Amino acid sequence: MAEEPGPPSRGFQDCFNDLVDRRQRELGSAWDSVNRRSRRAEAARRAREEIARRIEVRGGRRYAASTIARWAARNHWPPGVENFWLERWATIDRAGGLAALARQLGSTVARVKTWRDSKDPSAPPPRPVTPKRPGEPTRIGVVVNGDAWVGTTKIEKKVPWLPDQTYQELTVEADSGILEAWFADNQDELKDLLGPVIADQVISDWHSANFYDVAYTVTEIILFLPNLDD
Repeated sequence: MAEEPGPPSRGFQDCFNDLVDRRQRELGSAWDSVNRRSRRAEAARRAREEIARRIEVRGGRRYAASTIARWAARNHWPPGVENFWLERWATIDRAGGLAALARQLGSTVARVKTWRDSKDPSAPPPRPVTPKRPGEPTRIGVVVNGDAWVGTTKIEKKVPWLPDQTYQELTVEADSGILEAWFADNQDELKDLLGPVIADQVISDWHSANFYDVAYTVTEIILFLPNLDD
């Protein structure tokens, strides 16, 4: 007896339609009074532009929106980019975005990004974040650029600054808001919250801190490891 056929494999048209659906959901209130066909057409236009941008980021070449539309209509995979990468983006689109997929998986935006951009076609979706007991401090690792203040003297200082340090270990309290800012991908808030912790745990060890007040302002987050014990 012939084997029953499995479900049809997905193609580029499916990935494109997933993005069109997402863009249609994201249309603002100004589109509420517009008929469904026009809303769908606008969502498709935005999807073509976004797909072209994604392909350019991954493959280095910008294709015309009309080319994207033709590939989608013919269910033809774009050249120069991996099919599995476009499928990962489609998974993100169906969820409603990076943060939405991270919430569904119980993971973080950073882990979803790492999975999305992995060159391993068999890379599994990100694992859930291991929950910490309420009130338990967390050891994190950071590499940041910023400005240290010793009294009124401003010193441009990368943390860590020693060449043999891969990252700076910090201990953060459960109610610090740092991990919440990281999971929400709120970089500005994360910078603001990290500054006082770095001042207290790193800059305060300087000899000059015995004589002056110290502070630290984070200007760039290069690396953030949310749990060194995980």
